[in-house]
Amino acid sequence: MLATVLIRLPLVMIPLLPISDSPRDCQLAALTPQALEKCAVHEFDRRLDAYVLLRRHLVSSLPPTHGFVDEAGMLVSDDLRAGLVAARSDARVGDFFTPAIGEVLKRQLDAALLYGARHAAMPMYEPLAGEPSPTVNHPFPLVLGSVQWPALAASLPVLPIELEYAFWGRDLVLVDVETHLVIDVLPDALPEGAAPGVLYQ
Repeated sequence: MLATVLIRLPLVMIPLLPISDSPRDCQLAALTPQALEKCAVHEFDRRLDAYVLLRRHLVSSLPPTHGFVDEAGMLVSDDLRAGLVAARSDARVGDFFTPAIGEVLKRQLDAALLYGARHAAMPMYEPLAGEPSPTVNHPFPLVLGSVQWPALAASLPVLPIELEYAFWGRDLVLVDVETHLVIDVLPDALPEGAAPGVLYQ
């Protein structure tokens, strides 16, 4: 009589398994532009969900938060940041901002600029010459509040509460709020010359 063998995987490994294929509706050869955009956003959401699941498993396995207080008075978790970097050691640009969702986000940002987001007050950050840009799996170089453009971010897909959009010059950056960890970067997401209060055509 054969015995049944059960293999128990640590919960933290679950999100590291390959992301399942896109729904059948997104694999058809001929899709309308609206359907393609819907599929791209759906794939973006699935990747975000996988990240959040991984993050929550890590949080549940860590001791009480140890970290430091940043310039904005926020507690930044060192242990969680280290755990995320270790769990996603092969993270790279494009893991979340794929070419498909990148095009969707750029169109949404263009539309937001055309329809009034440029009038929203915001201290636009312009990187200094030679200043290192945000890098995936590294800490964000600035306090997040100084690089957020709420009126523009509101035009983009809604993020889980653990994540935030930030702007570094023309680049769109996906950042883990509690750890200030850069999750992905979409280069040149904003058109050249875009800034609050600047006429955009």
